Amino acid sequence: MKYESRFIAGKILTEYIQDNNEEFYIQISQNPKDFFCFAIPNGGVPIAEGFCSQFNIHYDILIVRKLKIPYNTEAGFGAITTDGTVLFNQPLLSQLNLSEKQINDSIVTTKEEIQQRIKYYRRELNLQEQYVKNIQNKNIVLLDDGLASGFTMLAGIKMIKKYNPNKIYIAVPTAPLRTIKRIQNEVYEIICPNIRNTFWFAVADAYRHWYDVPETEVLEIINSSKYYIINI
Repeated sequence: MKYESRFIAGKILTEYIQDNNEEFYIQISQNPKDFFCFAIPNGGVPIAEGFCSQFNIHYDILIVRKLKIPYNTEAGFGAITTDGTVLFNQPLLSQLNLSEKQINDSIVTTKEEIQQRIKYYRRELNLQEQYVKNIQNKNIVLLDDGLASGFTMLAGIKMIKKYNPNKIYIAVPTAPLRTIKRIQNEVYEIICPNIRNTFWFAVADAYRHWYDVPETEVLEIINSSKYYIINI
């Protein structure tokens, strides 16, 4: 399976639910106000547009940034979410021998990066108050353009659980089987039409025209969206 675009992949997720989980499809179609979505930028935003347009439900962005290893900034030893929730990759962290100062410096730097992105997306509101309103007792759907290790999604799940949702669903177009197994016990259900049982995996392989979504495109999408929460 090759998706033409992230937006179309988001729509295909809704068709997959209709074909494979009729009860869930009826529930979300008939009671959209009981559901709320979070898109992990950047790639999760066009996914959310396609998904939410079919169900007429609203979404917000959930920024997750990795905690960079000081001597290898392409890799991370953990992640932080929009509201400051921290998740460490404990097996990796135990091997790195980082000092407490190195860990704390990375946390501070990453929080600053997140604050800059929040300002860029013009979300300078009381976010925690918004999260309580949009998450508490709701069925939450977390959306991204795919899972790789799943660590970013696990950080998002940890944040969402702080605000007492009813149920948490993951909806992604593609993922490796090992990652599905890693996170499936953390949520109520994972919706994924393209699960690959392979050692070598790349999210990009599931898309016909893959590119890294720039922040300018994310801003353009949310500014014109009928489903992004800030526009409602």
